[in-house]
Amino acid sequence: MKGIPVTLEIAAVTDIGRRRSRNEDNFFVNGCFVDHYKVTAERFETVDTDETHVLAVCDGMGGQADGDVAAMTGVRTVADFAEELHDSRSYEEASFHTRRVIREANDRILKRNQMTGKKMGSTFAMLVVSADYLYACNLGDSEIFIKNSYGMERLSKPQTFAQELVDRGAISEKQASLSYARNQLSKYLGMENLKGLKPNECTADLHSGDILLICSDGVSDVLPSHSIYASLTSDRPVKDIADTLIEKAIRKGSGDNLTVVIARVTDDGREAKLRRMLAIALGITAGVVLLTALFIGLL
Repeated sequence: MKGIPVTLEIAAVTDIGRRRSRNEDNFFVNGCFVDHYKVTAERFETVDTDETHVLAVCDGMGGQADGDVAAMTGVRTVADFAEELHDSRSYEEASFHTRRVIREANDRILKRNQMTGKKMGSTFAMLVVSADYLYACNLGDSEIFIKNSYGMERLSKPQTFAQELVDRGAISEKQASLSYARNQLSKYLGMENLKGLKPNECTADLHSGDILLICSDGVSDVLPSHSIYASLTSDRPVKDIADTLIEKAIRKGSGDNLTVVIARVTDDGREAKLRRMLAIALGITAGVVLLTALFIGLL
């Protein structure tokens, strides 16, 4: 049975920024990603109606060789598993296939590291969006947010050594934001310790009008939550909001590459789902009435 379609207005932007010599970020939007190197800036926008959407951001680890290759490896692996992700009918199925993506991408990066003698890695943040569930997953410090009628919620959790200290109660959130360890990743694509390759996963309710955002730390590190929220409350097209977030981060002094994938839910599929349920209920009722009439006729 065909799934219920969800309509998203989507924009994706990646920008080299002002201080880096190359862009080590990449994004994935329903099969589309940056498939070439030496990217200065890339923009993508669409209005997509489908039963399942897959959105992702990969940020090649700064200061390590071939970070752009690692990020592209991440999004290409998502593309290789796109059919399985698209066919996921539940949060649990999406989680299962995403973990396969992570293991495969990690293996590909490790194999390249062994071949080249270099050490590359990448963050990974992904959303699978359907009328039946919303699945969010991240490795590293690329962030995921949802803005709805109640405010803005972070769906990701930074996987850094500073965050681990916060979780243990050793330091506060404010201390973590100032710590040298805030950008030292504890989990990422390219890890040799496979036991530690555990993503943060979560879900949330989704409604028409909600806005989803995935961004690299070039944006989230310099823009406080209230600044991001202020941009997401705009009624402008999402491509304008995406550009605004990039521009605000650059003005705030971001020294990193910057990438955002932003999606506004214009139709959450709820009405279509209700219509389908009503049609099924009416069909069952009609069947019961018919069987009752036949039974009475036989008496």
